[in-house]
Amino acid sequence: MNAATRRTAWARTALVVVALVAVWWILAGIFADLRVVPTPWAVVEAIWTDRDVYSGNIATTLGETAVGFLWGNLLAIVLAMVFVQVPAMERLLLRIAVASYCVPLVAIAPILVIVLPGNAPKEVLAGLSVFFTTLTAAVLGLRSADRSAIELIRSLGGGSFLVLRKLRLIAALPSLFAGLKIAAPAALLGAIIGEYLGSSSGLGVMLVQAQSSFQVPRTWGVALVISALAGLGYAIVAVIARRLTPWAAKDVSVSVGSVAPRVSDGRLRALGVGAAGVAGSILLVVAAWYAVIRGFALDPYFAKTPADVAAYLFAGDEAADHRHRLLTSLATTLLDAGVGYVVGMVAASLVACVLVAVRTVEQVVMPLAIVLRSIPLVALTPLLALIFGRGLLGVTVIVAVVTFFATLVTVSEGLRAAPALACEVITSLGGGQLTVTRKVRLLYALPSLFASARIAIPGAIAGATLAEWLASGTGLGSLLVADYTASRFASLWSGSVLIVLVSVGLYAIVAMLERLVVARYAPQRVD
Repeated sequence: MNAATRRTAWARTALVVVALVAVWWILAGIFADLRVVPTPWAVVEAIWTDRDVYSGNIATTLGETAVGFLWGNLLAIVLAMVFVQVPAMERLLLRIAVASYCVPLVAIAPILVIVLPGNAPKEVLAGLSVFFTTLTAAVLGLRSADRSAIELIRSLGGGSFLVLRKLRLIAALPSLFAGLKIAAPAALLGAIIGEYLGSSSGLGVMLVQAQSSFQVPRTWGVALVISALAGLGYAIVAVIARRLTPWAAKDVSVSVGSVAPRVSDGRLRALGVGAAGVAGSILLVVAAWYAVIRGFALDPYFAKTPADVAAYLFAGDEAADHRHRLLTSLATTLLDAGVGYVVGMVAASLVACVLVAVRTVEQVVMPLAIVLRSIPLVALTPLLALIFGRGLLGVTVIVAVVTFFATLVTVSEGLRAAPALACEVITSLGGGQLTVTRKVRLLYALPSLFASARIAIPGAIAGATLAEWLASGTGLGSLLVADYTASRFASLWSGSVLIVLVSVGLYAIVAMLERLVVARYAPQRVD
């Protein structure tokens, strides 16, 4: 990037910042009577007043974030390599990974607080926030290796481990860094939510205290500091990615492959393998469930076993009422999550196409997306509910915010994976960027698009339950919080299991569609 280009980039960034501040000031004037949107100057004053308080709390939160980010991503990368090397392990363990991503925080946080000491609960929540996204990105990247290069190594006598070490790990870097860019803000927000649900220090505690005492400028100040830290984490990973994967920004990729494992020959055999994988996953989850409860000697008053959940839903005279209560709330949550999921996915995919086709737009849109993703939803939700209402529209906006950023980053990387020569052929024949995107880039982005679609399903449901908890007061999100407050732990665990089962089922449906579409349209990999 030459000096003129750098100056232009900085100028566009400055214009974005000025525009954001102007919009903020306008909103402060519109909502002046409600006193929910302070002026930027009031927020700056609050941050300056609390400057001595921030250092210790920032250090606490960043420490929790760093531990969760390190171990969550490390485990995800190792497991991704295992999945690629041993596809049978993926069929067995992937559903468990999906389930871990789908467990509602309101259900798991109290258990973590009781079982783990000190800051460990927040570190675990930070790790869970990044694990599944990085796992999906890593698997996608490892399977994007050039198939002709794989065939060459194998023809020379190289095994799968040599292919992994010499080829797959290098090919996986662009996709992996895309996942890590998403993970950096996610880890921070996971730690914040853990502090929000119970801690003695950290930015989450500052946020809770400010909200509880109705200190609106201080609340916005804490949220702004959190956003700055999350954006900084994204920027650091982005800089490292540009240094280590310069080819990813120059569209010199020559091949991309499907994230899904190759379908076995023979439908009956494939169905049998799939059924065995489902059964094995269920057995592992149930065994781990019992092992955790008994290993940590958890109090049966709040720690319910699979047998307790089954009895609550299917045994006794009140079981039918219990099912009706949960299923009615689930229907509301699925509607909330479904509409927001579609809006977020479509909007992010369209914006990604524009970003890749018109690179200058990225310098305007991406900072806005980072800011939007970096603001803690526990602080953003009340404002969005005030602006858009507490009904379906408000929840849709909140869920769309959750799904938008990860989809934007992942799909953008997939669009850029198209071979430069293929794009140049289209342009040399008079085709514009729209034609290049439609004829070439979208085909190579199919694996990334479906990876985003799978990741977004649990995220959309989690976003819907959070919005229902903090804004609408309906659906499973509100019901789970009410159950926790009233110590109805059997209902809490049953609702959590229901969310996990539905999320995993929807994930499997999208994965099935992925195999069909990618096999038909996208370039294929070689295992």
